[in-house]
Amino acid sequence: MTSLFRNLLAQRSSGGAAGIQYWRERILNAVLMAAAVLGGGAYIVNLGPAQRAGSYLFVLAYSAVYAWLLIITIFRKLNYGLRASTLLMLLYAVGILSALQFASAGDARVWWLGFSLLSAVFLGTRVGVAASALSTGTLLGMGWLMNQNMIAAPSLDSYLDATELFPWTSTSVPLLTVSLLAVISFGVIINGLSINLQRANQLTDELEQDRVQLQQRTADLERREVQIRTAAEISRAITAELDPDKILEQVVNLVKERFGLYYVGVFMLDENGQFAVLRVGTGEAGRKMVADGHKLAVGGTSMIGWSVSHHEARIALDVGEEAVHFQNPYLPSTRSELALPMISEGRALGALTIQSIWPEAFDQDDITVLQGIADSLATSIDNANLYNQAQESLNEIQSLHRQYLAKAWEDVAAREGDMGYTFERSAAETGPPPETQPITLEVPLVLRDQVIGTITIERDQDTWSAEEEAFINGVASQTALALENARLVTQTERGAQHSRSVADITSKVWASTSVDTILRTALQELGQTLGASDGLIQLNVSDG
Repeated sequence: MTSLFRNLLAQRSSGGAAGIQYWRERILNAVLMAAAVLGGGAYIVNLGPAQRAGSYLFVLAYSAVYAWLLIITIFRKLNYGLRASTLLMLLYAVGILSALQFASAGDARVWWLGFSLLSAVFLGTRVGVAASALSTGTLLGMGWLMNQNMIAAPSLDSYLDATELFPWTSTSVPLLTVSLLAVISFGVIINGLSINLQRANQLTDELEQDRVQLQQRTADLERREVQIRTAAEISRAITAELDPDKILEQVVNLVKERFGLYYVGVFMLDENGQFAVLRVGTGEAGRKMVADGHKLAVGGTSMIGWSVSHHEARIALDVGEEAVHFQNPYLPSTRSELALPMISEGRALGALTIQSIWPEAFDQDDITVLQGIADSLATSIDNANLYNQAQESLNEIQSLHRQYLAKAWEDVAAREGDMGYTFERSAAETGPPPETQPITLEVPLVLRDQVIGTITIERDQDTWSAEEEAFINGVASQTALALENARLVTQTERGAQHSRSVADITSKVWASTSVDTILRTALQELGQTLGASDGLIQLNVSDG
């Protein structure tokens, strides 16, 4: 019996969180089970005496009531209201029978107390209040009817005899029944409350875990946002800069500041590709290492050397346990380190070292973002080097061109003599001489950064205005271009004349058929073309 009640109280729901109706049905099933067990015992105990007394009608009625009790206990799919009402009416009816049999000295109050309590449990507080009022009214009504002799009052002499065992037994049975029904009902309620409390606590724990995970996820997302913004800012900064040293300085400082790191440095390969030389590093430690010429062998016992030689990122979540790690006395607080190769067009230009004071400070997302920064840095350095090389080539070409222009105009000056033009206004046009010295303005004739002459202008006014100077500079610039065009035209014409002369001489030479005629024709034509006074052509045949 104890095991049965324990199983009834401990039964758990298989459907998650349960409502009030679920627990009412649980309580009803438990109470019906207990009533069936207790009623069965009472049925067996009272069946024999009733048969011997010939009370077959009582036996039939009691059997029908108990059979119906078993039906509503076993078939739980029957209507809940029907099953609950049957049990409540049974308690109410037993109370009436007890009142008729033993008046106020019997157990009617116990049965009706159970009727009221279970009505409240099964059908709600209002129904429980109504059941209490009905029980009290029935008790008072039956007392009034017996007082008015409308109902025969029972004889209680033997029942009230305290020495008889029967009154005590008959009183104990309803007390036990109602007590068990109440205990089972409230036990199921308390057990349900306990289960719901456990579920609520479990749900609270799960919600707290979800809240912590959400906070962690939010922090991770914020961190990723900072990383992405930093990567974009670095890309913009290094794209706009063409000085490799400034690019490296900006990158290491931005990465260290935005990612909250201990140290960031950039290694570049030397000319032979044997060592990775530190070009820039953050903080005082970085400056000291750069000043000391800090370098690491490619493929040696360092993460930088390994990363450069293998073209792969290397991560040390705890440098104390990392097999490949260079113990740097300048950075004693390093606990985690990333070595990221700087790859451009399949070539390793160097590596980026990123260090933190916390163990396990980096994950795969960090490697992805920072590797992108390292690759962008490599591309920018490559572009800056190419730009500088192109700029050097351009400067060299411009220098050669200036030399060519200077030589060309030197040849013009040597051929044409002193070239210049002077313009002076007559005294009649200028009037009397001024009281002050004239103001002289000299403007160079500049042709592709090469000065080929000068324009000098004097006048009596005190100053030259900015508009006048700009006008003269414009004229000087156009004059230089016109002079260069004239030189090129003259050079082209001279070249064409030479080509024609060569063609004429060649045609006359080819028209001759003897050696003497060819030599004489060539010498005569060269002399006439060049204006020579004497000439000689001699054939030298070597003996060997």
